Amino acid sequence: MPMELEGNLKRKVQFWTSSILVVFVAAAVLVAVIYVQHTHVPGRVENTVRTCANISGLLAVPVLLFLAFRNWIRTSRVKSPEWRNGLALSSMVLVSLVWMSSLVTGTVYVGGPQIGNHFLHVDPLSWLATLLDSTMLAALLAIALKGTARLFMLSAALLMWASFQSGIFF
Repeated sequence: MPMELEGNLKRKVQFWTSSILVVFVAAAVLVAVIYVQHTHVPGRVENTVRTCANISGLLAVPVLLFLAFRNWIRTSRVKSPEWRNGLALSSMVLVSLVWMSSLVTGTVYVGGPQIGNHFLHVDPLSWLATLLDSTMLAALLAIALKGTARLFMLSAALLMWASFQSGIFF
């Protein structure tokens, strides 16, 4: 029995450290995009950073959402009060809606301007601002989560933010 507990503890510590690493990677992607936006770098470097940020936003966000939801369901949903569960679920729903709307409307930069920017005759800059603000709100609501679910949701919000920022050119 003690060997099982020791193995389980090792897995929890490894999962915790990997989730911290995911947050650092998401923050590094966002910092790289902001750096590329505000300084003069070679064109290849800028395109590579922007493309990596966009692809990571498109591919990693659903995975992080799934991991956050699964961790929240298994560990802290039953123990948390209703108001905290409501805020946590709102964070997850908001990030998933922002991710899906960015996919549908084409506001995420993939090699140039997209045709779907004028979805429902909305100004593209207003729509982008709404998605950026919604992502920031989801990151703030993610504070209601506990443990690794919080880290995964913060990472998903940071990667969504970096994905949107990668499509902004000055």
